Amino acid sequence: MEVFLLPEFMIDIHCHILHDIDDGPADLAGSLAMAHLAAADGTRVLVATPHVTLNPPSSALIAGRLAELNSAIAQAGIELRVLAGGDNLYNLGAETLARYSINGGPYVLVEYPHTHLPAQAGASLFDALSHGLTPIITHPERNPSVVQDPQLLIDLVERGALVQLTAESLTGGFGGSARSCARYLLKKGLVHFLASDGHSADWRPPVLSAGVKAAAKLIGPEAARRLVVDNPARVIEGLDW
Repeated sequence: MEVFLLPEFMIDIHCHILHDIDDGPADLAGSLAMAHLAAADGTRVLVATPHVTLNPPSSALIAGRLAELNSAIAQAGIELRVLAGGDNLYNLGAETLARYSINGGPYVLVEYPHTHLPAQAGASLFDALSHGLTPIITHPERNPSVVQDPQLLIDLVERGALVQLTAESLTGGFGGSARSCARYLLKKGLVHFLASDGHSADWRPPVLSAGVKAAAKLIGPEAARRLVVDNPARVIEGLDW
């Protein structure tokens, strides 16, 4: 049996690591604890993605928290670089999405309600694409509408969206339905990224390794590696898909 070795350099494009800004850590010590965990797990680049809603945090606030965290990471000798991004509500409009893109590039995380996939999902996707943005749909395997009818997601991917699974979904951390849906989407080739969606060092920690190993069993080591190395590298560098 082939032994799957974890990549030495993983990239996590979805993590709520900035303190006192959303439902992530309350203080800098909590952010630093998350950074320790992520680096120990093999992540070397992590995108800080605070929730961006109709009342979004200011870009200045995010930049300040980010600078504070990266300075603390450097002082602690942690081998991790944190970049700016946002976990964006789907209906904010392209102008707002662009302000919270990943590392200032064309890729934007888009989050739909946890309860359903709205009828306006396609229209909001088209709006982003028509303004030169590439939407990355976050954790669709945890959306009841997609769980019941994966074709809804397939339609969005065919229109130009990319897809990010939560790594913990593949190991059952979000229940059996999310795990089954995640496995289905992965085997169908509909997944472009694995990310942690980490929120703290204890609850939903920023780890990718278990999810990557689970993915490798389903789609093979090289395809699993692309989800946490090659594909996210294109995103943080702003390269065309």
